[in-house]
Amino acid sequence: MPDICDTLFMHGTVVTMDDERRLIKDGAVAVRGNRIAAVGSAESLEHWQAARRIDCRGQAVIPGLIDTHNHLFQVAGRGLGDGMALWQWLGEFMLPLAANISPAEAIAAVRAGAMEAVSCGTTTIIDNHYAPADTATTLAVAAALRDMGLRGVVARGMFGPFTDVARDNGLDPALFQHDTGHEIASMRECLEQWQDDRIAIWPSPINIIYNDQDLVRQSVALAAEFKVKWQTHVSEAPIDPDIYQRSYGARPFVWMEREGLLDQNATFAHAIWLDDEEVEIAGRRRCGIAHNPMSNQYLASGAMRLKDLRHAGATVGIGADGAAGHSMDLFQIMKQVVYVQRLSALDPVASNAWDAFELATREGARLAGIDAGQISAGKLADIAVVSLDTPAQAPCFDLVANLVYSGSGRDVTLTMVDGKVVYENKRLLLADGEEIKAQAHHLCRQLVTRLNIPIRGNSPTMA
Repeated sequence: MPDICDTLFMHGTVVTMDDERRLIKDGAVAVRGNRIAAVGSAESLEHWQAARRIDCRGQAVIPGLIDTHNHLFQVAGRGLGDGMALWQWLGEFMLPLAANISPAEAIAAVRAGAMEAVSCGTTTIIDNHYAPADTATTLAVAAALRDMGLRGVVARGMFGPFTDVARDNGLDPALFQHDTGHEIASMRECLEQWQDDRIAIWPSPINIIYNDQDLVRQSVALAAEFKVKWQTHVSEAPIDPDIYQRSYGARPFVWMEREGLLDQNATFAHAIWLDDEEVEIAGRRRCGIAHNPMSNQYLASGAMRLKDLRHAGATVGIGADGAAGHSMDLFQIMKQVVYVQRLSALDPVASNAWDAFELATREGARLAGIDAGQISAGKLADIAVVSLDTPAQAPCFDLVANLVYSGSGRDVTLTMVDGKVVYENKRLLLADGEEIKAQAHHLCRQLVTRLNIPIRGNSPTMA
């Protein structure tokens, strides 16, 4: 095939994250269709004919960032519910909000969160959506992500029957409206009705700790039937494994291993409070773990055993985790990956910038099951361009360290997904950003007012 492409990024510093972890200082990336056609020095690709050339001098060209766990609808409560530990935060704030949010309010929040993510160089989101989780709203969330130009997953959250664990821990029964049969039938409807190359739908029993065990079993079977992955929350709070042990006679990963539910298609949010046996099980079964350090600090939940899980064989990505993380900026979250590990271990080499950048790119792609996460010929053309012409980037000796420790989503100048530019020069290209913000301000304010959620301060944009 002649050296012709649709887009040619020229003269940027290319952070490939390929198997050799190459950095190409005066680099170029050619994109043809939705794939990367060639990567090399600017000189070596100078002869390529391109429909569009993008001059990336003074910028880094990086793989698009991958958010492996989020709850975009929770943006509706951004900045609220402060000062609570996890079970109180759920019982008194987030689950009541989730039980009462309307489809229109949820979609407004989803679009606002997705807009922020795209503007910060995120190209893939696994959105754990559980409110409302009816078929129509689930499909509308998937359509919202698709229309924004993103790649990703809607992991449809299922509560199922109101278990003793949920009741004994004060969770809102309004979310536990349906029995297991109804939840699985609705999940099947979503999987059968939705077809898209970029956005998938996965089953998501919402939390191993308080879900009915049969709902978990049937969710995993449904995922296998439709050849997709599945996601759930597990062992986020220190008390979670003890609750499960008392209720079912085994810790969560031990029970799932006995039931034959674990393989590379099982993905988990948090997985903080695992003992040695559970770490070994998660690694041996090649499970995916979404690490959410911003959320874990905000709720004082704890620090995940990152090094142990990776050494055991688990695939670890990072996540923004909705309102508990507040920000969709994965640059901030990469930095916190390093800092949390070092502080919890009191060890300055417990993690580093390259580790964090790997989780946000190639390891996130492995967890999501997509052929992306690196800038290599043949990979999906999911790319972000980041300005290095900022005060925070001067001087620059180790580019990846600068990106992780000093970088910000505000430095992103362009985001490409599937070979198409979806964000450039502070502007969404496939949606009206001003309309998205206006809808979020109006509808989310409406929700918070209706539920009488306490607001300590008042934003002039929401008055």
